[in-house]
Amino acid sequence: MKLPHSVPCPNGTERARKAKELRELAAEISRTRPHAASRNNAEELDYAGSKFPTNFTKGLHHDEFGILSFGDDYRTFVEAINSDDTNLFENHVNDATDRAAEANEPTFQCTVNSQIPQWRGWESPRAGHVYELQGPDADSVGMAPAPRVGSSEKAAEMAEVYGLAILRDVPFTSICAGDSAVRLCDSGIDSDAQLTSAQVVDALNSMPFFSGTGVASSTPPYVDANGLNNFERNRRFARTQDDSNPVAAPLTTETVFRGSTKGALTGPYVSQFMLVGNTGLAGPGGGAASFPGKDAGYDLQDGFIRYGSLSIDQRTTVHKSCLDHMTDWPTWRDVQNGADFRSANLFEEKRRFITTPRDLATYVHFDALYEAYLNAVLIIDAMGVPASKGFPEPGFRDSNTGSARRTAFATFGGPHILSLVTEVATRCLKAVRREKFNYHRRARPELMGGRMALVECGDADKLGDAQVAFEHMHSELPDALKAALIAHNEAQNETAMNDMRLTDCAGGSTPFSNFDDCNLLLPMAFPEGSPMHPAYGAGHATVAGGCVTMVKAFFEMFEGNDSGVERPLVEPDGTPIVYVPNGNGNRLVQDSKFTGTLTIQGELDKLAANISIGRNMAGVHYYSDYYDSLRMGERVAVGILLEQAPTYGDPMETTFTSFDGDFISINGQADAAPTLTIIDRDGKQISNQEWWLRHVPGEQMIL
Repeated sequence: MKLPHSVPCPNGTERARKAKELRELAAEISRTRPHAASRNNAEELDYAGSKFPTNFTKGLHHDEFGILSFGDDYRTFVEAINSDDTNLFENHVNDATDRAAEANEPTFQCTVNSQIPQWRGWESPRAGHVYELQGPDADSVGMAPAPRVGSSEKAAEMAEVYGLAILRDVPFTSICAGDSAVRLCDSGIDSDAQLTSAQVVDALNSMPFFSGTGVASSTPPYVDANGLNNFERNRRFARTQDDSNPVAAPLTTETVFRGSTKGALTGPYVSQFMLVGNTGLAGPGGGAASFPGKDAGYDLQDGFIRYGSLSIDQRTTVHKSCLDHMTDWPTWRDVQNGADFRSANLFEEKRRFITTPRDLATYVHFDALYEAYLNAVLIIDAMGVPASKGFPEPGFRDSNTGSARRTAFATFGGPHILSLVTEVATRCLKAVRREKFNYHRRARPELMGGRMALVECGDADKLGDAQVAFEHMHSELPDALKAALIAHNEAQNETAMNDMRLTDCAGGSTPFSNFDDCNLLLPMAFPEGSPMHPAYGAGHATVAGGCVTMVKAFFEMFEGNDSGVERPLVEPDGTPIVYVPNGNGNRLVQDSKFTGTLTIQGELDKLAANISIGRNMAGVHYYSDYYDSLRMGERVAVGILLEQAPTYGDPMETTFTSFDGDFISINGQADAAPTLTIIDRDGKQISNQEWWLRHVPGEQMIL
């Protein structure tokens, strides 16, 4: 007797037809959603006659003052990025080595490991032209124009990065407490930072962007009563999350250098998902410390994450403590010309839990793109957190949702979410490459440090038409911060510190006669400085936004009965999970200062902030790079989820809270267009268009 359904239904031609229809439906979902219009901040146009001093020119040739030598080199660089001719980089662009060869002079003044450095290539400058077959096209998502030089926000962002450089080796626990400048340094290095975090916060709060008085906007004609445009207002509110004082609430040592969500501002600085592990495959360790991890049994606080039968150790290799880079002019200029100093990285002999900003900067220097989110999934899985209760198959270990006879695995199970974080990551990278290369081309903070040095040293006239804007930016930087930075750089340039480095610039020259007294270069955590691509948007932040959104959408973020109460981060017996590293970072201890309960969603948001702002701690990004990129990545993830929703055959639903505090619900039915419902943080239902375009300057009309 033939079985009634011995083969799947549909199959063959009918299956192929349905597959084609679903592909067409996904394409239509992607095509008809609101398409963001990207627009840069017009500095490129305004200062073209001064050789683009506010834009990304790294790798091109710069003169002795760090100004682009040939303005046309930047024009051909942009043409090679945006033209449909794929050969222009090879036959049309002059990099620093080409111009040096024409002048019969060396490209670089310094050596690395006693060798002349190589020139670095620009990283995937044409990735923004690549098309995607899943999720939003790279040109359909976007970002606001970046803050302009001369605006109070840009000055504030630069001050934040300066402050982070000064505090780079102060433990996060001390930064949050604000009571100590003691750094975690090797013996023989002065152990005190130039300022405490409390002093840095006082300096920041005196600035117009944070105090709310005398604010200079990037768009003076289009501001509110507080002198801010909509994008500036959003980013100012995000830092303190104070509804009663949204644009002037003072920073504190507990909120400074944090993220843009309530979760990121709650509890210890570092997300628990970057510290704790889970119980070993062979069982718990009985409370005995398991480092260096030879025992099969271990506990959550031992910091080992189960990766199949292997273990991932949350202790990280750390760049050499208290040693910064690019604090002298010859090295800084070589890096602007594209010198590859990556082989000059130095490290501590022992690994430790992420304890200081330098530790976090090291993590994001070498992370494998989505590793932090893969680790978070593995930790959440081991905790037994169920998948979304709107999924047709039950979560990993929760049989009270979905089907009682179907177990999640290939769909709605572990392999599903592990692949989702990789799927969204690569699409986020292409979207952000389009923003940074094809539209904004914003200079990195390291270049702004050079510009501030020119002003401080009395050579602002070299900045041409941009002189007034840079002088205004310099005037808003607090004197205490500038004095601390000059003292910090002078200490970094002492002979004993130079002898530690693998770069040698003893034969280099500087055009300044008094540089030790006016050195406002940004101390960098990496010898090579920033990557060879523009600052805005940030790749790490875009990927963070996409990956964390996928994790929040996949797992159930709320307690039962649709209470809206976020699921707490607790051990099986209900004990809150709140750990910080001890004084030297070699083990985790319970945080004795935080008495509340963290949530899974809050710590995921904090994870996204840690990874993103960790790049600011290295000196390679600004706060707005993080803020706007994170939200673009979120939209890439939502776009993918919407296109996947009709493909499952079963009804599905997921709910989570966005980085702006919106309550987002995605519903899907077989063969039908999905629905996206959004209730903002004030409880008001808003349109899809309003949400998709909230952080961009306009909409492209798609026909």
